[in-house]
Amino acid sequence: MAQVTITGTIKAIGKTQEVSPSFRKRELVVTEPSGQRPQHIPVEFTQDRTSLLDAYKPGDEVSVTCYVNGREWTGRDGVTKYFLSLGGNRIERAGAGTGTGTAAGPVGAAAPVAPPPGAADMPPGDDDDLPF
Repeated sequence: MAQVTITGTIKAIGKTQEVSPSFRKRELVVTEPSGQRPQHIPVEFTQDRTSLLDAYKPGDEVSVTCYVNGREWTGRDGVTKYFLSLGGNRIERAGAGTGTGTAAGPVGAAAPVAPPPGAADMPPGDDDDLPF
């Protein structure tokens, strides 16, 4: 699975959504300032990783490590489309360094490192024709 690290400023942190009794998610939007226009990049944290965002607030400078997920979807009309999403795995304050192996938290406090996503982290499958 491909991995990417995004460094920028937190624009928004969503509330944890209970999608089902066994699945929850939370969205983080990071503003990445490179290029002519800033990029507002949504990253979805799932399951136990939703609590990693509790120690952060909009305006914080962070570095987020994500898994790049791609999906193929064919609609009822036979047209195939492809979708991309970023699944958050780690977050730490920008400039904090990665040598300690901690995910994040207040300065001086170690937060637990979440394990890589597994099958239990995926939303329940259903047979509707929505691509997400």
